[in-house]
This record gives sequence, C-alpha cells and structure tokens, in this order.
Amino acid sequence: MKFRDSLTAGQTGYKRRFRRLQSSPGYTRYVEKNGRVAVEISDLEKVYGEGRAAVRALKGISLEFPAGEFAAIMGPSGSGKSTLLHILGALDRPSSGKVVVGGQDLSGLSDRKLTLLRRERMGFVFQFFNLIPTLSAEENILLPALIAGEKAAKYAGRLDELLDLVGLQNRRTHRPDELSGGEQQRVAIARALVRNPDIVLADEPTGNLDSKTGDGILALLRESANRYEQTIIMVSHDARAAGSADRVIFLADGRVVDEARGLEPDEILERVKTLESTS
Repeated sequence: MKFRDSLTAGQTGYKRRFRRLQSSPGYTRYVEKNGRVAVEISDLEKVYGEGRAAVRALKGISLEFPAGEFAAIMGPSGSGKSTLLHILGALDRPSSGKVVVGGQDLSGLSDRKLTLLRRERMGFVFQFFNLIPTLSAEENILLPALIAGEKAAKYAGRLDELLDLVGLQNRRTHRPDELSGGEQQRVAIARALVRNPDIVLADEPTGNLDSKTGDGILALLRESANRYEQTIIMVSHDARAAGSADRVIFLADGRVVDEARGLEPDEILERVKTLESTS
C-alpha cells in the first residue's frame, strides 16, 4: 500500500469515529489574537483524595498567558507543574477555580466538547511519545489533520518543513519501533505543531534530544509564537530550555512563588535550587 492510499484508508476510519464530535452542537471557537489573553486561570485548586489522605496539588493559582507568549513553568519535583499543565490542556478538571481558553470558560463543557476544543485549538508534547505503532513517522505527524477530516496533501509543505527541522527526512517512512527514543520524541513534537494550533502545551519537549536538535525545536517554538501568535506553555527541568521563553513561572508546593523575564539559564537554575532547598 502506498503512503497516499494508507492515509486515505486511515482518514476514512478516523472520520467515522470522530464524526459526532465534529458536528457536536453548542461549541463556539473563539479566536483571541492581537495581544489578548489566550489562557487565563483563576484561583485554581486541585485536590487528590479526601479527608486526612487528601493532597492539595495546586493551591489558589491565578495566571494569564497572552496570545503569542512563550512561557516556561519550572519548580522542584512535586511542585504541581504537570498537574497545572494537564488542567491548562483540559486533560484534567480542577477541584475549584476557573480555566478560560480564548474567552471560553471550560467549567461547563462536557467531556465531548473538551475533546473538540483540544483537537481544534491545542497541540501537545508529553514525555511519553504516544505514537501509533503501525503508522510511519510522517503518518503519525499528520494524524491530527486526518482526525480533523483534512487532506494530507494540504500539509505537504508543512510536513517537509517539520521533518527538516527535527532532522527526520530520511526516517519519515520508519515506524516507531524503528526509531530511537529521541527520534520518537521529535516525531511527537512535529505532530503537535503540524496544524499550527493556537496553544501548544509541552512537557519536557527537549528532554530526549541532543543540544543541537533541542535548540532547533526551541527555535521553532519561538517562531510559532512570534509568527502565528501561538501561545507556548512549557514545563521543563532544563534551565537552558526555560531560558528561551519570554517568561519563567516558578512553582513550589502547589503555588506560584515567583515569575521573571529575561533570565539567563544560570539564574534560572539558581532560583530552582533555592526552591528545592526551602521546599
């Protein structure tokens, strides 16, 4: 089966599965650009468990992320970084507080409408690659477009651009089990960016990459934020990666304890070490 034929077959299957989501009533896509707030959270709390066993992972967090901002979230292990990222991406619900994405309050949305919002407005890069093992690298990258019912040919130029950036042109037809861990991560990053989403949420996007390729990924994230006013929200333990962001937000014990702009990587690392010693 040729690549084009396999995409057509795959597209048909995914369109059938997601047709009801595409036509789901009651969801309006608000477009917030030109310096407006893309994501806003107010008094966010997340509690796991009940009673004496309850754990407060997030404690009254309020933040705004303007359209086009590249923000990094840092802090010691257990500070609530990943929990916050999951809630920002509508992958988890807060115990209390409010999340607003592009003017849309997520509180009253059903699971189906949240799924549609994620598919239409967000791109995700997580530590676990979540690639489809039976698809090639280029098919995995194009998967968000196919799920949305779009033609693969529409993304031919974007696909080549992303494959060049992540250094996988000569590996484009390889399946995940034929790729190294770093190569699989690069496929996942390209997949998150392929449809130019309004918001990209990234958990350690350069964690499995060498420094040269990591710099290229950070450069693309920066370009996406600047050119398309995409909002990039990145969780990272890498001070060098965080130094590429417009703003660094520091978490400790489920709270925002500091934020700063224009920090060098060594300054970021020093602040994190201070938080680790006091938490």
